[in-house]
Amino acid sequence: MNRVLSFSILLVLISSLFFIHCASPGFGPRGFLYTKTKIGIFGTGENSKRRATSCVHSLLGLLSYGDASLEFLKSRSKIQNVTETNWTTFAILGIYANLCVEISGNE
Repeated sequence: MNRVLSFSILLVLISSLFFIHCASPGFGPRGFLYTKTKIGIFGTGENSKRRATSCVHSLLGLLSYGDASLEFLKSRSKIQNVTETNWTTFAILGIYANLCVEISGNE
């Protein structure tokens, strides 16, 4: 009976790794094993002098942390006029994922 229970638990753990995306960037297309994308959200076509990036992270879908808000990026980089916004995503095996916001602009 212990062998059956051990096998069942092992099967559930393995299937959860392959069939459940615990950590996901939340936006854009997602790969089953690996995701790396860049998505253009906004752009004016104007030249910009400054660029700033900030990310939020997720571990197993249990813990997430970071600040990638426009207000945080603008204050950190002293950008007043945003001319371009991009999102980049990265995820691997549902274990780790991040979403980064990159802005460009001028003072």
